[in-house]
Amino acid sequence: MGGHETDVLVAIGPRIHSFGDFRDRVHLRQDSPGDASLVMTELQLNDTGRYRCEVIDGLEDKSATVDLELRGVVFPYQPPHGRYNLTYHDAQQVCQEQDSTLATFEQLFQAWEEGLDWCNACWLADGTVQYPITKPRSPCGGLGLAPGVRSYGRRHRHLHRYDVFCFSSSLRGKVYYLQHPQKLNLTEAQQACLNDGAQIAKVGQLYAAWKFMGLDRCDAGWLADGSLRYPITNPRRNCGPLEPGVRSFGFAPPHHKHGVYCYSAVVVFPYQPPHGRYSLTYHDAQQVCQEQDSTLATFEQLFQAWKEGLNWCNAGWLADGTVQYPITKPRRPCGGLGLAPGVRSYGSRHRHLHRYDVFCSSSPLRGKVYYLQHPQKLNLTEAQQACFNNGAQIAKVGQLYVAWRFMGLNRCDAGWLADGSLRYPVTNPSRNCGPLEPGVRSFGFPPPYQKHGVYCYSAGMQ
Repeated sequence: MGGHETDVLVAIGPRIHSFGDFRDRVHLRQDSPGDASLVMTELQLNDTGRYRCEVIDGLEDKSATVDLELRGVVFPYQPPHGRYNLTYHDAQQVCQEQDSTLATFEQLFQAWEEGLDWCNACWLADGTVQYPITKPRSPCGGLGLAPGVRSYGRRHRHLHRYDVFCFSSSLRGKVYYLQHPQKLNLTEAQQACLNDGAQIAKVGQLYAAWKFMGLDRCDAGWLADGSLRYPITNPRRNCGPLEPGVRSFGFAPPHHKHGVYCYSAVVVFPYQPPHGRYSLTYHDAQQVCQEQDSTLATFEQLFQAWKEGLNWCNAGWLADGTVQYPITKPRRPCGGLGLAPGVRSYGSRHRHLHRYDVFCSSSPLRGKVYYLQHPQKLNLTEAQQACFNNGAQIAKVGQLYVAWRFMGLNRCDAGWLADGSLRYPVTNPSRNCGPLEPGVRSFGFPPPYQKHGVYCYSAGMQ
């Protein structure tokens, strides 16, 4: 990373010290004498690089290296004020604003091998300025040069100005084109996404959705930086060049009317505690969501979840103190057959006297939820210990929902969770795995002595 070494962690006997941006995100795991592993949590985009571990034991000195590469997409970025306007430090800031980081040479080279062709010179993380050419032509180094990554070498980080290559890793949420009855100016577009329980998408998020989720839409839409773009995975007539990519119309005047791409990074789920239905005051509901690694959902978030198919007949608290529930399939016990689908509301209720269930919302994980492969079924206490023995902890309900929603966790095995409930996540419905719809299935709260599997959560895994 930039050709220099940065200290991450030093351990001398029982004393352990981590440094800089790694502080409180790394720790040492020793499964046996002479064994040492570095565990990193809350991975950041600029953690990419080569890590060297050196162990000194008396006169013996051993070292090993490991390369950390994050799955992602490289994209060129040019700011609103035009070509070749960014110092190195401007480039760092611009990428950060687009939910990304400066690309490394290795990432750019990989992108070139995958077909990236761009004729503008751009900053990279090591302070060099380079650009990838797959189709040699006169303005881009000349017809006589072979395809490759052209380099200007290292440039002065304060005096020289270029564009930038940014790197965005796998998306932690969902990017979508907002279905709206009319076209919007930039300010209206920002508000429309907020009203939909989301926010206007950033350039890096759109690229990640195109690269990893196959987002394909032949409609130009506003993004957070004021640019107008659209993603194409299946090229066709009237949608630009006959190659996949993210098309750009540059930076349109903000009063122009267009569509908009929004970004949502929460999953909403209903929660009912072990002691039964309609037993939570508003303050109980706040605490319950917090215990499940989540927060009280807003109305906008619940409305978005309803649009995506959430159907739940029990009324639950929301963050504004109202009590509501979403119905996609009207039926007698849920407001009656005569009412149209929608979010039913009891209005604002007394926060200390009235009791209901709750709708919580969770954001994408920094770690990984997994079903523990164990030789035998476990009671709740054994399940907690088994996760601990595996360098993890028993997963919470919010973590399981996020892993199902954003990471595609699909497992037809019921497992213990931290609150004592038994659940399993299904993204690809099949026979013998409950209803033929995606979702997190629940068996409620069985007696803690019963034997089942368990879902664990490791903050150091991706």
